[in-house]
Amino acid sequence: MDDKSIVSRCLMGDEEVFELVVKRYEIQLLHFTWHILGDEDEAKDVTQDAFVRAYFHLHSYDANRSFKTWLFTIAYNRCMDKIREKQTRTRFIKKMGNEQRLARHRDNPEKRLEDSEQSLLILSKLNKKERTAMTLKWNEGYLSREIAEILGCKESTVRVYILNAKRKLKKFLEKK
Repeated sequence: MDDKSIVSRCLMGDEEVFELVVKRYEIQLLHFTWHILGDEDEAKDVTQDAFVRAYFHLHSYDANRSFKTWLFTIAYNRCMDKIREKQTRTRFIKKMGNEQRLARHRDNPEKRLEDSEQSLLILSKLNKKERTAMTLKWNEGYLSREIAEILGCKESTVRVYILNAKRKLKKFLEKK
């Protein structure tokens, strides 16, 4: 069953069919959010929240757009919210004089996420937009036009993000 059929059935009251969307995109979305956030637990929270938000806002989904792109846009926006929240907390902690950082806790990550640790180290050298553009292109196979839609920018801007990211990654890898 395709995404648009699932959305139609959900809107007609068949709520259980949304589970097909979750099964179809859960790993991809988790991988995507983890690359942006760099923290497995936060990525899991954001992924779950993206599915919940998508479900409760299905009525606002435009059937002329790709459902996957719409879902990834929701997840991306939630990641940016989470990053802003972290930045606000960090500023507050610094003001209070507590500069200790909490260690990240990682319980037994799934195989695909485990394989991503090296990628996360490398991608951490990029800014948020470059990292997101590269993750969408490399891991999810999105086209520049689709990435532009998710990031809310022009397609040419996405190409610049990707070009800059490639240059930075090449420079970083040459140093190693």
